[in-house]
Amino acid sequence: MRKTRKAWLTRVLAGIGGLLAAAISLGYSLYEQREADVVPKVEVGRPVEAGRWNVSIASSAIGTVMPNGARISPSKKAIVVDMVLENISAESSNLYGDLIRLANVPDAPKPQYYLKRDRSILWDLQPRMPEAVSAIWEVPETLVLPKVLQLRVEGTFFKPRDNLYSAPGWFPSGSFAEVALPLDAAAAGAEP
Repeated sequence: MRKTRKAWLTRVLAGIGGLLAAAISLGYSLYEQREADVVPKVEVGRPVEAGRWNVSIASSAIGTVMPNGARISPSKKAIVVDMVLENISAESSNLYGDLIRLANVPDAPKPQYYLKRDRSILWDLQPRMPEAVSAIWEVPETLVLPKVLQLRVEGTFFKPRDNLYSAPGWFPSGSFAEVALPLDAAAAGAEP
């Protein structure tokens, strides 16, 4: 009888301990999620360090042609965001496609980047050579755009050994900053 009571008490205490551990874990997860959702607001033109990239967003407009003079796809309009982009890693990279995200434009595709100095498509960004670039999002012509774009700067972090291949690499780490940028209704890129 005493053994059964002791076994029962042990099970009850183990169950209470398990529930307490689960409650603490859930509470900590909710706290971390709440903290992760807070994205710092950054002023236009202020540089943002986002892991592998430094970016300074300057202006935005609705474009009528692509920076290289090509026409915008039929039944589309272009959102043009001008910025200075710098690769601060040790090697050339073209993995900047997810760096800037339009937070308040639904279903926006990945942008195409163009160099401002010669209007060509940006391919690899060389290390420690800041470039003035334009990011272009082609969106449906019927889409009603906000007067103020909410841009999210998505960052990366360096991991000396990843979990899969045990090799070094840069990995996504979420939003580093948010920039509220007035969308200039005047056409951008109108010059040939």
